[in-house]
Amino acid sequence: MLNFDELCVERPIGSDGNNGIINLLNKEFSELEYKIIELPFNCSKWETENSFIEQNNKKIEIFPSPFSKELKGIFPIKYVSTLSNLKSIKDFNGVLVFKDELTKAALMPNNFPFYFPDEDKLIYEIISGINPKGIITISGQDPVSGLNPFPIFEDVNFQVPSAYAANLDNISENDKISIEINSKTNKVTSKQIIYKKDGSLKDVVLIAAHMDSKYFTEGAIDNASGIYTLIEIAKLLKLGNSEYSVEIVPFNGEDSPEVSGQLAYLDYFKENNLNIKLVINIDGVGHIGSENHFSFYNFNENVKSEIITKNNLTEGEQWYSGDHSIFAFQEIPCIAIVASSMFSDLMKNTIHTKKDKKELVDIKLLEGLSKTIIKMLDKILEKTQ
Repeated sequence: MLNFDELCVERPIGSDGNNGIINLLNKEFSELEYKIIELPFNCSKWETENSFIEQNNKKIEIFPSPFSKELKGIFPIKYVSTLSNLKSIKDFNGVLVFKDELTKAALMPNNFPFYFPDEDKLIYEIISGINPKGIITISGQDPVSGLNPFPIFEDVNFQVPSAYAANLDNISENDKISIEINSKTNKVTSKQIIYKKDGSLKDVVLIAAHMDSKYFTEGAIDNASGIYTLIEIAKLLKLGNSEYSVEIVPFNGEDSPEVSGQLAYLDYFKENNLNIKLVINIDGVGHIGSENHFSFYNFNENVKSEIITKNNLTEGEQWYSGDHSIFAFQEIPCIAIVASSMFSDLMKNTIHTKKDKKELVDIKLLEGLSKTIIKMLDKILEKTQ
């Protein structure tokens, strides 16, 4: 049987690691006699090499933004620290250097299908009007992950080459710089997998955890732990003569700006006219020394209180940076499960980095969580009809 260590590999969508996990999961769920539905999709695979800028024999390493276009040459630079500064630039045939106000948080990918704030849209529009040769961003600690520095741009369709750095050691605007952003993307194919047990109705209970990772991390907590929990749930699940169908979905794309697997599933959801009664999303669980926090969306307060009390759950604050939000915004009842430490030290220091290793995960917490979900599932379905 599949063990946790096998899941802890770098696995962005379209990568060899990602394809390997799909094969492992298909084998596991086939042995458990689940129906396997495969939804193919096209996606982008990113490749990068060492990159740098150089001025007056001073060479500084920079990091290509994920999925950036390539850029090589000698260019003038211009520092830009505020939105008003950016708006004042008309045309600039060089490289813009964003800092301060413009690098407090990452931008959403341009026209992101689930959430694209007006302030991000405005920045993209201004950049398009300026049409720079490239952008370098000076950033520090990411407010939502362990990356330091972190990329401001992560966008397959963004046409301006970009990179990021912690600082540029006062590289001067007065002299041109040599810049190499060694980065490219290739179009590949992958799959969104659905593991299904059919009930007598089309009504569906969706149990999900994203299977992909960012680049350069084995993503043990984010989210090999969630995938392992899905497998444990699948082993324990006994539907009998249930009228509900259960779909166990390892979403393939949560850590990608293309969210390809999620979009493929939504097309399948619409084409089959499914009625999803409940979504359970597992993302970032099992951290050693933590407990599981359950947040509820679109639940009657009395029903929620009863579920919490009868199953001895700890309620956590609502959060929307996960796959459950796709369904919560459609007013479908959702439960999101995350480690109690996820939004404190764990998130700030570990997530999306090389530090997110298997040693941080307590397998007993994952096995206990799977039993808790099975225990409460029948009661939840009874209360949400």
